[in-house]
Amino acid sequence: MMKTKRKFKSAAFEAIHSAVAAMHGAGTADKETMRFFDETCLVSSEVKARGADLKDRDAL
Repeated sequence: MMKTKRKFKSAAFEAIHSAVAAMHGAGTADKETMRFFDETCLVSSEVKARGADLKDRDAL
């Protein structure tokens, strides 16, 4: 499966999202926090797709 390039609201939001995503990967930020930063940092259509990805991953 090929990932699509995410669209961020700005370079600053991309940097913030990247840091929180790393924290989420390390287990120091929970799903709720990650979803908040998805909604805050990603362009609207990306947020919907990301939410579906998180649900799919959690089902594994």
